[in-house]
Amino acid sequence: MSRVVLGMTAGTLLAISAGSAFAADWGAAPSEPVLRPAYPADWEQPDPLTFEIGLRYFYGMGRQSMSVGGLDHSVEDQSHFVELHGRIDDASTDSFLKGNLGFAAAIDGSYETPATLGTSVDTDSGTIAYAGADFGYTPFGNEAFRFGGLVGYQYLNESVDMGRAGFVTEGGGGDSSPNNLEIHALRLGVTAQTNINDMFDFTIDAAAIPFAHLSGTYGAMSVGSVGGQSQGSAVGIAGNLYGGSVEAMAGFHPTENLVIRAGARGYYLTGPVETSFEMRDADGENAQGYVADGNIELWRWGPVIELTGTF
Repeated sequence: MSRVVLGMTAGTLLAISAGSAFAADWGAAPSEPVLRPAYPADWEQPDPLTFEIGLRYFYGMGRQSMSVGGLDHSVEDQSHFVELHGRIDDASTDSFLKGNLGFAAAIDGSYETPATLGTSVDTDSGTIAYAGADFGYTPFGNEAFRFGGLVGYQYLNESVDMGRAGFVTEGGGGDSSPNNLEIHALRLGVTAQTNINDMFDFTIDAAAIPFAHLSGTYGAMSVGSVGGQSQGSAVGIAGNLYGGSVEAMAGFHPTENLVIRAGARGYYLTGPVETSFEMRDADGENAQGYVADGNIELWRWGPVIELTGTF
């Protein structure tokens, strides 16, 4: 019995001694790791998403010209646009999604058509608007500079008032229609962004527009009599256009959540179009349909100023 008690006592003393030595020596040597403190109770993994939303002013100078059957129509304008825009960046995938919506609050221009007999006529009405969205992927570069590609959709409404051509309606009455030209376009391009420091950034997008479908009404186009019949409808227009666009913006960050940017943008489109219309007798009867081919060219460019919040 005494041997058992002595053995147990010796074992207990040996274990206590070893534990004390281990506890005293742990982390004492420079090569041994020191336990890190736990994360704070309110710690959260950083959100890879950043958001921008703001307003822009665009001074858009535009020109549109169309030629059909030797008849030329053209209009130039200097319009003031108000634009809402937004952007979402995902740092985890090096991608972004952005969109904008703009409308001409004031139009100041002039036009010439065969009906004006070579005289320029002032105009301050009509509809000019745009909307679009781009998805971008920038896998190349580093934290200071990113480069990649984008694919996007662009809607344009280029319908400056150029006067209205009258036509005979079914039943013998008269009517007219305004211009209404709508374009749905595909954008394919490259994008680059650099952060010079915490205060400045610069972004540029350049895109080809391989396909843009134009449709609507060219209400300013007047058709002369054909076979004793008069114009019996507004002229419809349709075509597939192509071109390109570019936008460059430089930004200043006065605070963490505010950006002021300035830059310029522009786009150009051209391509063949087909116009269609009806001819009628004076009493509105015996409608005959006609088609005429032509070409259209349009562009718009100008400076942009932006005020944006980030979060």
